[in-house]
Amino acid sequence: MTQEDTTTPIETDGVIGGRDHFTDFDLDSPEYTEHYDEVLDALLDRCPVARSEAFGGYWVVARAEDFKRCAVDHKTFTSTRGFEPAHGNEGDGGMKLYPLQIDPPYQTRWRQALGPYFGVKAVAPLEAGIREHADYLIDSFIERGSCDFVAEFAAQLPARVFFGSFLHVPFDRIGPIQKATDDAIRGPGEGRGAAWGIVGEFLTGYLQERAEQPPKGDFVDVVLAGVETDEGEPAPYEHKLFTMIDFLAGGIGTTSHTLASMAHHLTTRPDHVERLVAEPELRDNAVEEIIRIFAPVTALGRTATVDTEIAGQKIAAGDLVMLSEAAACRDPRVVDNPSEVELDRRVPVNLAFSYGPHRCIGAHVARLVMRTALDEVLRRMPDLKVAPGEAPMFSNSGVARNMDTLPLVFTPGAREVVAAESP
Repeated sequence: MTQEDTTTPIETDGVIGGRDHFTDFDLDSPEYTEHYDEVLDALLDRCPVARSEAFGGYWVVARAEDFKRCAVDHKTFTSTRGFEPAHGNEGDGGMKLYPLQIDPPYQTRWRQALGPYFGVKAVAPLEAGIREHADYLIDSFIERGSCDFVAEFAAQLPARVFFGSFLHVPFDRIGPIQKATDDAIRGPGEGRGAAWGIVGEFLTGYLQERAEQPPKGDFVDVVLAGVETDEGEPAPYEHKLFTMIDFLAGGIGTTSHTLASMAHHLTTRPDHVERLVAEPELRDNAVEEIIRIFAPVTALGRTATVDTEIAGQKIAAGDLVMLSEAAACRDPRVVDNPSEVELDRRVPVNLAFSYGPHRCIGAHVARLVMRTALDEVLRRMPDLKVAPGEAPMFSNSGVARNMDTLPLVFTPGAREVVAAESP
């Protein structure tokens, strides 16, 4: 197909940082990374559907109403042909993320089988362990009065929770796989394929070990059992592996960014620190707001199965459409003062977790990790600040927003005896 066959002219005033983000958008561009907030605001205000020519071309849907309509219509906008531009519309024939890259009813069967293990009541018993993990990590730098919060806390806590609390993997085995996971999710693009290979090899071995053991009554038992495909056949082994990879990617990379964003927000708003210390009942609101505003997934893709239209823009069958969680979360048509953390706000639906069939199944785990970490940060280093002369560094890697470094200083404190070294 040609551009002339499938598009209508876009009136644009989207030049920010030297790039026209309305007609030449690019998830991986430095202009998008460096002018992130300004670009999202411009899309929401003046360009509900932007165009990119990167990786063969795709569309970006910004506004919440359009986002939600596309997210629930899996027959028109399928998830089966790749979720990011670099994968291509037909997928790369390699590693995939399930249930992210499948549609109902097969996706529904997986979600129904796994969902009970990730509800509010199911994950609540993990809180004590998460708190121990958080304190163990804080102990490693609390006496210094300084840290790189990303490297020493935010990038490590979700991995400890996933491998330790969910998979019960001994921590002496975690170091290499944690690094590979970090490289796969937020490392340089040219190295991600090799890193995902290491992750896949580790999880393959883990599943093989678990298959030879008695059931433990956890979600891994459900993954190993699988569900029926739409053809009535047992799920193949590779689908089980893809499901484990999806949980790892969703549970580690995304939470790392929101943990770092939470700490950075506290450094910029001492008044919020004061309120959150005095009014702990506001901490759940704070977590939800931080996840909403600093959405770790900037956009996830669907492929149009038929010629269609979004907000007046013609979309051709086969076109990749990126639904922007990051923009939809900040839509002023839905949320007043959308770019500010409002501690008294209660948001009924947080689009950072997506919407419809593919709404994040691990949302309650993410909230619990964030809330528990917030408790311990406020308790042990409430006066944290960005180190003098330093600033957080950001990058975008495919569909993800990353905070790569966050140098902090705070009043030194004492180590605490914790038992988080082994799961």
